Amino acid sequence: MYQNQPQTPYGRNPNPYPPQPYGAPPQYGQAQGVPADQYYGDGQFADPAMVAHAGDLSNPAVAAFARKVYLYFATSLATAMAAAFGGTLAVDHFIAQNNPGAVNGLWLGGMITFFVSYLVVVFTRKNHSPLKTALLYVFAGSAGAMLAPLLMAHVANGMGMAIVLALGVATVTFFGLTVYTFTTGKDFRGLGSYLFAGVLVLIGFILISMFVPFSSPLQMVLMGAGMLLFVGFTLFDTSRVVRDYYVANDAVSAAINLLYDFIMLFRYALYFLGSNRN
Repeated sequence: MYQNQPQTPYGRNPNPYPPQPYGAPPQYGQAQGVPADQYYGDGQFADPAMVAHAGDLSNPAVAAFARKVYLYFATSLATAMAAAFGGTLAVDHFIAQNNPGAVNGLWLGGMITFFVSYLVVVFTRKNHSPLKTALLYVFAGSAGAMLAPLLMAHVANGMGMAIVLALGVATVTFFGLTVYTFTTGKDFRGLGSYLFAGVLVLIGFILISMFVPFSSPLQMVLMGAGMLLFVGFTLFDTSRVVRDYYVANDAVSAAINLLYDFIMLFRYALYFLGSNRN
């Protein structure tokens, strides 16, 4: 394929990739001479066959990987729901004991664990690690604990049905987008830069609202924008399941991002319904 390749004791040079021009620095996190889209860190190089079949759900290997991802997603979602139910019982007990500090501690501890476990899973370079898999379920449990005070606040205000409706909206939206993405085969990874910009804008408005209270209609617009943003993230992360994550063979990172999208869809749907009730 390439002329004048150096010989090794075992024949031709086993590296099938052409060398970079002399003096060209390797890209960040990339071994020199290896295309960036075929290098996945930690000494792992993409299998060309996997790259060739990425995005093709008719391929048995791709379909098997997708099933593995959604099994992780389903079990972690069940963990989050169980933790949320247990958390609501704990919050109810703390309120009965007139101990608001414990309620705040449950929320704060859940939030810190939620973000720390997420960041460790997403940024760890090992794709096959028992710790990484365990942290997926730690993330799910902390998500449930973090949601518990919010759920109890809605129940206390007579908005228990809003929780059911928000869960229904999140479920129908998430799985509807999943089916649409997989059946059409469309690739929504190009939304990434727009979604990142949307997150920054949304965070900016949330910070402003902490100092300048928004009217109820404006709050509804903000919550609706949050829902639309995570509709985009669901399309984006679902597209990555059978492409980026499949090639990298990283089912845990795929599952934790999908779970994050589902939880945020639920939260913004609940906020939106709560704002509408007010």
